[in-house]
Amino acid sequence: MKEEQRELYSLIINQLVYDGFINEATKLSESTMIPCPIKGEASNRLHSFVHSTSSANSGNSSSVGGGGGSVGGKSTDADDDSMLVEDILGNDKIKGVDFDNDNIVPGQKMNVSFLTKFITTHKNACRCAKFSWDGKFVATGSSDTSIKLLDVNKMRNYNQTKNETSEDFAPSRPVIRTFYDHTQPINDLDFHPSASILSSASKDGTIRFYDYKSSVKRSFKFIQDSHSVRSINFHPCGDMLLAGTDHPMIRLYNVNTFQTYTARKINEHHHGPINQLRFSLDGSIFASCSKDATIKIWDSNNFSLITTLSNPHSGEEPTHVQISRNQKYLLSCGRDSYVKLWEISSGRVVQSFNTGVSKTNPHKNRIAATFNYTEDFIITNDEQASSCVVYNTRTGEQLQVLSGHNQPVRGIAASPVENALMTCSLDHRGRFWTEDTATINQQQQTL
Repeated sequence: MKEEQRELYSLIINQLVYDGFINEATKLSESTMIPCPIKGEASNRLHSFVHSTSSANSGNSSSVGGGGGSVGGKSTDADDDSMLVEDILGNDKIKGVDFDNDNIVPGQKMNVSFLTKFITTHKNACRCAKFSWDGKFVATGSSDTSIKLLDVNKMRNYNQTKNETSEDFAPSRPVIRTFYDHTQPINDLDFHPSASILSSASKDGTIRFYDYKSSVKRSFKFIQDSHSVRSINFHPCGDMLLAGTDHPMIRLYNVNTFQTYTARKINEHHHGPINQLRFSLDGSIFASCSKDATIKIWDSNNFSLITTLSNPHSGEEPTHVQISRNQKYLLSCGRDSYVKLWEISSGRVVQSFNTGVSKTNPHKNRIAATFNYTEDFIITNDEQASSCVVYNTRTGEQLQVLSGHNQPVRGIAASPVENALMTCSLDHRGRFWTEDTATINQQQQTL
C-alpha cells in the first residue's frame, strides 16, 4: 500500500471514530493494518478537507493543497518536519563507504567522540534497540518483556546526573511510553518507515504492532508464530515484513493481509534458527544469518537466493548482518569474535576486526556491530565485554572506546540521520550516546 493510500485510509478511520462509527472503523483498521485511534484522539480532518474542497469549487480563493488536511501532500496537521524514507534514500550528501572510489589519505586522522547523554533502565537485561527512520525516536526491548519508547531530542538535551536509577522520572521525560504486551523477552524491534507503527518480536512467538503516537500501551494487532521470533525488519515500502524464527525458513509477511511467503526452493533455506534479517536501504535485496554458520543474500523481488557465504566466521555462527548503502558491502559479526566487511559481488573480505571478546562466556561472545549513519565508523563490542569500540571503516583504526556499562553489551543501534547511538547491556540499561562536539573541535585544533 502506497503512503498516499495509507494517509487516505487513516483519514477515513479517524473520521469514522470521530463520528461514532467505532465498529466500522475497527473493521477497516484491521483490514488495512492502520492504527485505529481511541474516541478522544480521533481527528476531524477528512470533514475539514471535504469542506475546504467544496469551498474551493464554489469560488473560494484559498488553495486546497495549501491548507491543512491535504491527502496527496504533506499535511499541516501532521508532523511538518517528519522525514520520509525517500528523504533518507535521496540524501546525496551521504554516499556511504565505497573502497573503489574513496580517497584514503595515509596518516589522515578522523575525529570522533561519543558522550553518554541519557540512561534508561529496565527491570532486566536490555537486549535490543532500534531508531525510527527519521531518527526522532528510539525503542529499547528487554528481558523483562517491556518496550520503552524514547524521544531522541529530549535525550540529547538531557543532563545525565550521577543518580542512574531515577533518570526516567526526570521532568523532561525522555521516556514517552512503555509498552507491555509480550509474555517473554524481546528479541528485536523495528519502526514502520512511514506510519507511526512500532513492531516487536519476542520469544513468546508473537510479532506485535503498536501505534506509538497513541496513548494506548497495548498492541493493536499481532502475528502468532509457532516458534520464538528472533528477528524482524520492515521493507522500506512498509508493505512487507521479514521475520526470522527458531525455524530455518524465513517468513515474509504482507502487513496488510498477514499472508505469508517463503522461498520456494527447499535447498535454498537455512538449516538452523535465524539470528538476524536486514533489508538493503532500497529493499531490493536482504541478508540473513543463521545458527547453521552461514550468511545468505536474497533477491527481495522474487525471494530467490543470490549467494551464500558458507563459512564466514570460521565455523562459528554469525550473529548480525547489515548491508551498506550502495549495496556493495555486507557487515557481519560472529561468535568467532570477528567483525568483517565483505564485498558482496566477490565474497572477499575487505576489512576485518578482531574484537578480542572472550569465547568462554556465551553472553560475552554474542557480539553486535553496526555502521554509523555515514558508514565512516563501525561500532562493535570491545574485548572488555562491558564496553564498545568505534573503528574507522576504511582504515580499521580504533578511534574510541565507549565505557559505562558494567555488564556485557548485548545490542548496538545507530541513528540513520546523525551520529547517535543506543547501546543495550545485561546491566539492564540502555545508554544513549551523541557526539561530543566540544571534544571534536578541540581535537581538530590540535592537528
